Parts: sequence; C-alpha cells; structure tokens
Amino acid sequence: MNKYEVGKKRIKEIIGDKADNIIQMFEAISPDFANYIVDFAYGDLYARKGLSDKYRELAAVACLMGKGNTGLPLKTHLTAMLNVGWTKEEIIELLIFLVGYNGFPDSVSAMLMLK
Repeated sequence: MNKYEVGKKRIKEIIGDKADNIIQMFEAISPDFANYIVDFAYGDLYARKGLSDKYRELAAVACLMGKGNTGLPLKTHLTAMLNVGWTKEEIIELLIFLVGYNGFPDSVSAMLMLK
C-alpha cells in the first residue's frame, strides 16, 4: 500500500464518515493541497507508531486551540476525538482545563463546536 492509500485509510479511521467529504472539498479547491493532507498528514504523521490515536487527537485539539484555530479544523478534530474513543464528558473537561492556557474565548468556541 502506498502512502496515499495508507493516508486515505487512516483519515477514514480518524475522522469517520465525513473524511470523503473533507477530501473532496479540498480537491475542488486544490488537488495538490488535498494530496498533502491525505499523503503527508495521514499517510505519514498519523501512520507513525508510538502514539495512540487518542493522544494524537488530544494534541491536535490542544494545539489548534492554542493557536486560536477554532474553525473547521477544530470541529473536525473534536469529532475525531469522539471517533477514537474520547467521551463527550472527557472532551468537555479538556476544554474547561484549556481555559487556563488558551482563555475563555477559544474554549467557548470549542464548546459550541462540540455541541
């Protein structure tokens, strides 16, 4: 299996049913960019050994919030957290905890996305 095929498999495992829609959305804008997401992000980074998908998604959400990215990427990774085994209650606790590091505005946005 090449990296693109691995990436396609991994993105579906992580994001779930919406993975194909996300890929198609980016392909319509830029096939090259869509390829980077599938091939590099999921075919390389998410295919590495050493971290569980639960920890990867925890890191992704914390980093996105830390950078103030509370749009589609955060929504996608909050959904992914649910797909890889986090409970809604655990995610809510994470968002409350991150108030101390990221502030209320980002946590408010994330809570609304989680809703």
